[in-house]
Amino acid sequence: MDTTQTTADVTLTEAAAAAFRQITGQKDYEDPALKVGVTPGGCGGWEYQLGIAQRPADTDIIGESLGVTLYLDTNTLPLYDGCIIDFQDGLMGAGFSVSNPRAEASCSCGQSFKMSGEDDIEEGSCSSSVAGRG
Repeated sequence: MDTTQTTADVTLTEAAAAAFRQITGQKDYEDPALKVGVTPGGCGGWEYQLGIAQRPADTDIIGESLGVTLYLDTNTLPLYDGCIIDFQDGLMGAGFSVSNPRAEASCSCGQSFKMSGEDDIEEGSCSSSVAGRG
């Protein structure tokens, strides 16, 4: 397992870091980290996977942003390296969203994206389970 600091550029906003601390502070987590990865799915073909982890997987590299430890899935890192993870709390709900400079197009839910050469995302077709629509 590679436990050295990553050179990957995954950043949390102040709002995302505060929300993660608040969420993990409500439970008895020992050394919580934000696990970041991507799986096939969503309306764009790829869906972000964010979760709470207490130890890295063998394929994770360890990063940090604003004091929050990040476990970054190296198998899918090329799909999200350079992203900014934000948290918004509004009238329509609260949740994390990802701004990804590597994505050719993103769903309005902020959870699904497509890469170059993939089919277009149809407006209004969000099927992201993370966004509660799948």
